[in-house]
Amino acid sequence: MKKNAELRGRNLPTQIKPHRFQASVNAATLPQHWFADSAFLTHMLNTWTAIFPDAERYFVRWSKKALAEVKDPQIKKDIQGFIGQETMHATQHEKLWDILRAQGYNLDPVIWIVEKFAFDWLEKALPDKVNYALVAGLEHFTAMFGEIYFENKELMDQMHPEMCRLFEWHAAEEIEHKAVAYDQLMAIDDSYTLRTGVMNLALVGFYLITFGNTLYFMAQDRSLFKLKEWSTMFDVFFGKYDLARKSVLKFLEYYKPDFHPWDNENYHLAQNALAGYDAKAG
Repeated sequence: MKKNAELRGRNLPTQIKPHRFQASVNAATLPQHWFADSAFLTHMLNTWTAIFPDAERYFVRWSKKALAEVKDPQIKKDIQGFIGQETMHATQHEKLWDILRAQGYNLDPVIWIVEKFAFDWLEKALPDKVNYALVAGLEHFTAMFGEIYFENKELMDQMHPEMCRLFEWHAAEEIEHKAVAYDQLMAIDDSYTLRTGVMNLALVGFYLITFGNTLYFMAQDRSLFKLKEWSTMFDVFFGKYDLARKSVLKFLEYYKPDFHPWDNENYHLAQNALAGYDAKAG
């Protein structure tokens, strides 16, 4: 684990804290395909909106538990800020569930898979250290999303304005707290085998849930077999925006033996957005 001394002098967060945000969107004003008029892109993020609340509460549960095990006062302080941010993420995304239902989508199977399989069964069956490692691994995915969001604003600005605000706020906070779950894990168990082995599990689970449920939502609005949607998917991941290659490169960073999230010093991507939310709250 990198010591604080090795990270000094970098542009890093001085304090992890919630930045106030309220989603302002309703079923009457939100288009059915609110991201670039694409069912595929919209439903990929609808899937995240459906799974984020329970996933964020899972992160909070294990971070609260870690407070009793971690001794480093700075990491404990960061964990408390992380808990505040993740609690707000869960609340804001859950507000959208009724809107998606009003648009005619059945979220219940998606939520059931996350609640029952992932957290009622899998979480309880796994050893504590594996759960800590899962939180760290999944937080690497959300940090990747945050970075990809800000590096591809031309694409992200094609969202409905209020959804763009929601995901910008979420992405910025994911960058700000991206090292907390990792530092928490390293303080409890710095095993490379544990960290990377559990990441393999997180990789499979994250993409199965994301893409499986994206297809499920697309089937509900009969867009699954439309050539336009698959053309958009190809362009975003393998064409103009090249997100597949970019994601793989960011993901593989986690497997470096001496990895630390702030080796990728990208806090500057989020700072202006976070400062804007703080100014509005003030």
